[in-house]
Amino acid sequence: MDAALIASAALMGLAGMPHCAAMCSAPCALAGGKRPVKLLAGRVLGYTAGGAIVAASAEALARASQSAALLQPAWALLQAALLLLGLTLLVRGRMPVWLGAVTWRPKPSHAFATGMAWVIMPCGLLHAALLLAGLSGSVAGGAATMAGFALASTPGLVVAPLWRARLLRRGARGEMLALRLAGLALVLGAAWALGHGVWQKVMLAC
Repeated sequence: MDAALIASAALMGLAGMPHCAAMCSAPCALAGGKRPVKLLAGRVLGYTAGGAIVAASAEALARASQSAALLQPAWALLQAALLLLGLTLLVRGRMPVWLGAVTWRPKPSHAFATGMAWVIMPCGLLHAALLLAGLSGSVAGGAATMAGFALASTPGLVVAPLWRARLLRRGARGEMLALRLAGLALVLGAAWALGHGVWQKVMLAC
């Protein structure tokens, strides 16, 4: 088992805590309810299973990565939509009408299954960790790598919902501030995702 890979994944998780808190704390609060232990346990188990699967099929993953360019336009459109939503929340401080009309919400009673499914979230940081797990060369190593990443990034998902709930207790002004901060987080995350490849090309050109 490669201890260096596991440590790298754990450090990636620690460094990514602000990102996880910004992007996933709201759905985590909805899906986990007041006691998100089942959700977080399911998330760790789902990530661990994902790491094992990726490590077991590293060759297939390498072949699939050659066609990843086909998914880039869809990925860019998704990030552009998130950027627009974030700007709307940041400027207006309230939910868009169309989003407020959506009645479906993840149920805390399905928290463990929801946590297991977290591994399919469209997250660049998560995908980077899975690629790292694919380098382990063994199922146990891939599982341990993703377990380290999941555990290290979990505090961001615990602290952010508590802080959000504290803001909401302040009434309408607190709710507006929470929505604007969520919008700012969405803007920063989507802008980074959209500009990441551009900046890489600029640095290579320089």
